[in-house]
Amino acid sequence: MPIENKSTFTGLILVSGEDRPGITESLMKTLSAFSVTIIDIEQLVIRDRLLLTVLLSLDEAHAEAITEDLHTLQDKIGLDIAIDFTQQGSTRVSGETLRVVIVGNAIKPSGLAAVASQIAQLGGNISAIKRTAMDPLISIELELSIPNNSLKEVQGALTSVAIENKIDLAVEPGGLQRKSKRIVMLDMDSTLIEQEVINLLGAAAGQSIAIEAITHKAMAGDLDFKAALIERVALLKGMDQNILNQVRDQITLTKGAKKLIDELHQQGHKVGVVSGGFIEVIEPILNSLSIDFYRANKLKISDGLLTGEIEGPLIDSHAKRIALEQFAKQEKVPLEQTVAIGDGANDLEMIKAAGLGIAFNAKPKVAAAADTTISNQDLSTVLLLMGISI
Repeated sequence: MPIENKSTFTGLILVSGEDRPGITESLMKTLSAFSVTIIDIEQLVIRDRLLLTVLLSLDEAHAEAITEDLHTLQDKIGLDIAIDFTQQGSTRVSGETLRVVIVGNAIKPSGLAAVASQIAQLGGNISAIKRTAMDPLISIELELSIPNNSLKEVQGALTSVAIENKIDLAVEPGGLQRKSKRIVMLDMDSTLIEQEVINLLGAAAGQSIAIEAITHKAMAGDLDFKAALIERVALLKGMDQNILNQVRDQITLTKGAKKLIDELHQQGHKVGVVSGGFIEVIEPILNSLSIDFYRANKLKISDGLLTGEIEGPLIDSHAKRIALEQFAKQEKVPLEQTVAIGDGANDLEMIKAAGLGIAFNAKPKVAAAADTTISNQDLSTVLLLMGISI
């Protein structure tokens, strides 16, 4: 493991007090009289209270003069200025820089404490904490380094903490990789849209109770998805194909869905949908949203009637993962730069394969297997978890 040792004389300056215009300017003008270099700087204002920290490298011989000038400035601007000069040895150990994003309507100290405790157990160190959003959800981002731990290992450890503390949390690589082109693959039913299309068709066919019962078990992972889909589609035999248009009119997008897609496109990312539902129903919706890639099942129709069969390959959990891989290859994006979002057992393979797998209001088996969970009903939360402001 490469280790780099350096030693330099540094000064840490902490300015605190009531915020008002001109404070940073006054501090920088005072420092500009000396040969100093800014290593790091951060400013935070909460309820009109300022915290400004500046880390400098400087000639040790100038420390006393800088201290005197800063004391003069403190009296002039009426704020507290704390100063700490030291000969600092810096040891940098190679490790991965990660971002942890915590999102919620309210974030409790107990949840943040549990996250920090798990990071410490992994040997990680938190170097920065900041709020990145306030409305409609609060978002807090932690920057940390974790030596000798894979991203998936950290995601798994912190996902368990998130589920236990009922918070939404994501772990992603830091640096330029986070800003690079990415693809986001969504499930359709109960994810991009609020309904399960097969249940709507079942209601139209007078088979609502039977079909909904099978759907519930299949999404929970208690039934094989492929067998369950074949069984449900068989119950639609004899329906007029015009019912597909009527069912489409009953579909509503999940809250935040359009905002998510529009913002991802604005940022230069690509969006796909892979569905265990039916292309005849959902294709016009996907086209209206400018979805870049989509796959779904095709109902077999003969003489204007549904035959109760599926035409062509069936889209199940394995097919969804293959679709994610093909979409990534098409866009020349590595799988590490992909995001997969779903709620049911048939989304598990693509959720596990993606760089960031998100369980959206998912069944317990899916939530436990995902890298992160979203427990609110707003899909735009995905943006915050990806580090995109909303």
